[in-house]
Amino acid sequence: MRITGALALTIAATLAGLFGVLMIGASGLTLVGPGITVIPYSDSDDSERAIGIAMGAAGLGIWIVGLIGAALVGLRGSRPGRGRRVVVGIALALGAAVVLAGLIAVLSVAPPASEYPQPEWGRA
Repeated sequence: MRITGALALTIAATLAGLFGVLMIGASGLTLVGPGITVIPYSDSDDSERAIGIAMGAAGLGIWIVGLIGAALVGLRGSRPGRGRRVVVGIALALGAAVVLAGLIAVLSVAPPASEYPQPEWGRA
């Protein structure tokens, strides 16, 4: 029963984490360039981006709490057996790998080339 609960919590946490990754990607947050930047899109404003970043952070926070909860549910009890430890460990590792791979893929997106490039300074 604990294995089923841990697997259900891991799946729910992974889905929440993927939602957080989706929101961060939709807001245009990127690590390419000088630090953490937001890709400027012409069709959205700063409040929409802030909401997207906040929802992404909340989704990733729920993901962390969910994985911790799944670990506690799966590994608690009187002397968990080796099989239960292995199944819970593999489920947690897969859930973490999926969300972290998505987060790395989203944050490594380079900003698109500008639609209206500015001339170089000092050249007329």
